Amino acid sequence: MTLCVAWLREINNERELVFATDSCLSGGERWHSGVKLFELPRKDCLICFAGETNRTYPLILNLISSIKFDEHLSNSHTDITEVLDYLTRLFTSLCHSISDYGTQDFKTVLGEFQFLFGGWSWQANTFKLWKLEYNHGAGAFVHDETDSDEMFYSFIGDELEKSQDLLVDEISKSGKTLSRRFDMEPFKVLVERIRDSSCSSIDGAVQLAKIHPPGATEFLGVYWPSVSGRKTFLGKEISTENNPAVKYIDPDTGEIVEDALPDMLPQIEEVVYGDNTEFIRKCYPEGNLREDLSKRDKHLVKTIIWQIAYSQFMKKQQEDAGEGQAE
Repeated sequence: MTLCVAWLREINNERELVFATDSCLSGGERWHSGVKLFELPRKDCLICFAGETNRTYPLILNLISSIKFDEHLSNSHTDITEVLDYLTRLFTSLCHSISDYGTQDFKTVLGEFQFLFGGWSWQANTFKLWKLEYNHGAGAFVHDETDSDEMFYSFIGDELEKSQDLLVDEISKSGKTLSRRFDMEPFKVLVERIRDSSCSSIDGAVQLAKIHPPGATEFLGVYWPSVSGRKTFLGKEISTENNPAVKYIDPDTGEIVEDALPDMLPQIEEVVYGDNTEFIRKCYPEGNLREDLSKRDKHLVKTIIWQIAYSQFMKKQQEDAGEGQAE
């Protein structure tokens, strides 16, 4: 199966709903890079799953297609509680459409699986999170909402009791009392469970995404298996051909790893920096990087340096080509 978690992260007076999962798919065989965290055709909600892939994939793909081609469901003015109601009806109908399963009973054929679905509700002006599964007594999908007045998080998958215990330990290590306020403690629990070789069903790089109010999703990559490892995105190692423009997380600290700027630029010359010379000088007074540089200015500095490096590379290529023709 797997281990998935979603929680309300509250840090520096900012709140965001975070989803994280491992990447292991199994069912007679094992995939270590299976996508288990999905963005829907609207930017205010996410869904992930644990359990039978042969059931969850068709359900999620049907949901994505339904929202994409439905003007009402895809409209951000439609609150996610309406999407939840539609989701439960759709999943129930699709499961009831399963046929030709011989002498086995429906419960055995359907198998075991769960979903975490959540996002920003503009009507309630808050985040909401639900656990969904098929209830055979009710003959339908049911949803259990996470109580926003309690500890706002939910695990689904394997080793749930152990994960709960680890979360308590992680909160204690951070010096907090057990409350509904989390930083990246649930993320660290997931990383620990994946690294624990005694639980083979939880495996693969972490997949991570979050929702910012009032409804904007952001997917993140993760260095794996450590910050000195490879960049991964949605469980798969990135490559030159597949290199998404996302931020990457250190799996041990849960912090974003920023591409470092040079501490010093001793020579800031107009012949090199052109129209950006004065801006670079402001960012590097007396050649030293300002400590209070804003995120936007850091991004601009990186862009300028990249442009210069690319320009110099192309110039060198042309020079080498010219020397080769001269010979």
